[in-house]
Amino acid sequence: MIDLHCHILPGVDDGPTSLNESLKLARFFVADGITVVTATPHCHKFIHLLRADILPHVAAYNRELKAAAIPLTVLPGSEIQVYDSAVYRREFDEDVFCHLGDRRTHTLLEFSWDADKFPSDSVELIEWIRSREMTPIVAHPERHHYFREQPKLLQRLVDAGAWVQITVDSLLGNFGPEAKDFGQQFLRTHHEAILASDAHNAKRCSGLSAGYAWVKEYLGPDRSRDLFDRAERVQISLMSDEVSLPSFQAKAG
Repeated sequence: MIDLHCHILPGVDDGPTSLNESLKLARFFVADGITVVTATPHCHKFIHLLRADILPHVAAYNRELKAAAIPLTVLPGSEIQVYDSAVYRREFDEDVFCHLGDRRTHTLLEFSWDADKFPSDSVELIEWIRSREMTPIVAHPERHHYFREQPKLLQRLVDAGAWVQITVDSLLGNFGPEAKDFGQQFLRTHHEAILASDAHNAKRCSGLSAGYAWVKEYLGPDRSRDLFDRAERVQISLMSDEVSLPSFQAKAG
């Protein structure tokens, strides 16, 4: 399995504060069946981590994983918050963002927790990103109250070409019944989704296997398989220069 949203790097944002804590999280992932993690430290106004900051941290962390004999591969990435669409577009064109896998195929996008700061041109921004042959993935919308209260806001983003990342802990009820219900309903009615842990430390992580098991129990094995296969296709796009996503047929997992 691949986890596409995870704050695993030690001492860079609000994730693990120490290397030991981070390695504990890595061991948990391996035990859960995760083989690849995309490290997605924050890139927002207050923790504005860019490609030049992230790549050295990822390289150093992979060396630590090797030294500790932990069979986990960590790819670079970031969780980029849109607090100003014009600023986002400028930094995107300057190529300073660290997109998932440090590739130009998928990018993890976060919107503000404050409804008043949700950009009025969000649909146009999604279309702009898609015009650059990149798929934006909206992080944990089930946890944003304004998406739950106004689901058409999220629907318009999906219609414009965005995918949605649902957090496993939301499905398990760890972020409250509202997030659980909204996440379940989205997965029931929308195809354009992936599961991720959004782990920040060993205490705030339920892995991925629990999420796929939850989906299998409540939404059926076909939906669980579909989510797994979609994540696997993303993994291949991040780790291969030759894959053609539209024609790729994932293995059953």
